[in-house]
Amino acid sequence: MRPICLFLAALLPVLPAPALSQQVTLSYNCDFGGVAAQLVMAVEYQQAFNPLHNFQGHISGLFPAGITIYTAGQVTSPTAQYSFLGENDFADFTDLTTNERFRVQWVLDPQRNGIWMKVNPFGQTTTYFCAFQDAR
Repeated sequence: MRPICLFLAALLPVLPAPALSQQVTLSYNCDFGGVAAQLVMAVEYQQAFNPLHNFQGHISGLFPAGITIYTAGQVTSPTAQYSFLGENDFADFTDLTTNERFRVQWVLDPQRNGIWMKVNPFGQTTTYFCAFQDAR
């Protein structure tokens, strides 16, 4: 066996096992300037971090520092439909009618049991609130 193969074979038992990913689906009711919308967000996270630990219907630490989470979902209103993919507290949105793309920053609001959507957080920002409804 080559020396590099022996080194790698010796190293494998001491490497940590990869964390298994888990998924939870969160539902929110949003207010887009007087227009009601439904947000459904799938959150993928590592087993070492569980956003539902002590959840009890309230958001607590969904986007902690040092943990990478991935989000994907849809926002649907009577006038528009969007899809999104994100990492940690940012997501890239696509308008499914016009294909317009924009960025959203998620900001937790534990006191109101919801999240704020900061649309275009690095420019002309518009902010909408989404109240937590359900977790599966």
